[in-house]
Amino acid sequence: MASDIRGCQFCLIYLNKTKGVPIDNCDKNDVRSCRMAIHSMISKAAPNGNSRAHLIAELERAHATNILPITHFDWFKEDERAAFWLWAYIYQADDNTIGIPPTGNPLENMYKRLKLSESPCHHQERLSLIITFMDRIEVPLSSPDVKASQLERLKDRWKHICAQPTPLKWLPDEEASVQWAWERLNAHFYDTKKTYSPLFPSTPQLTHWFVPFNHAERLLAVRGALDLWDYAPDSKRLFLLNLNKAWNQRKLRQQRTDKKALNTYLRNETKAHLDSLAAHYDMRISDVLEMLIKERHRQVTSSS
Repeated sequence: MASDIRGCQFCLIYLNKTKGVPIDNCDKNDVRSCRMAIHSMISKAAPNGNSRAHLIAELERAHATNILPITHFDWFKEDERAAFWLWAYIYQADDNTIGIPPTGNPLENMYKRLKLSESPCHHQERLSLIITFMDRIEVPLSSPDVKASQLERLKDRWKHICAQPTPLKWLPDEEASVQWAWERLNAHFYDTKKTYSPLFPSTPQLTHWFVPFNHAERLLAVRGALDLWDYAPDSKRLFLLNLNKAWNQRKLRQQRTDKKALNTYLRNETKAHLDSLAAHYDMRISDVLEMLIKERHRQVTSSS
């Protein structure tokens, strides 16, 4: 009999679905309350001792087949980026891609049928959602290794993505910059419908349905949206190139906000002196001019 909350919740659902026994009123987040409800449901489904023993044995086999040991989730437990990608992937992937028998509605995958959150606020919530999703995939007793294989395929997919360079390593970890990148991604996905994943053609991009709770979540989501973009590599490279150019132009405009252009002529000898000073101080010519002018201004104003 299940001794943890995941196992207890599975047993309640299994008895309800396969045996048609209504789930007794209980606290589904309390092991003791769930176990009492499970015993009651078993008694209703199998009133005599022999049938009850068979049902308990069946329930234990179903539990072993469907509830993976928690160690199977270790590869993303301490990795926020991996967990974010995995959660977003199962949110938008169709059932067939995950390895779940498809239902009659191709626009609604299992994640949506379970009515799980589309905008979790933090890493621990995403961990819980992923584990709940995997626990609720229904696997027949004849296929004991299916879930482990499903999760291993997802892990291999992440390994391939993780082997690529970290997206936007040049992006500063500051709120205005991350908000700018998020908005650029959102605008790009709205303007360029062809960048939608061919695997999930009916699902909008992450920027269209995920609402970051704070700055840290937004930075994670910016990189998550790019991790999910593992199709059309040429389009992705072009977008990242253009994004980096736009970022450099934005930085340049910000640097010039309190500056004026200066057009003048210098004698060749004076220009050579200026170049020599710039090399000596390891500064740009404009910075050398600014330094010399400020110094001379201080001298003039202090002596007047």
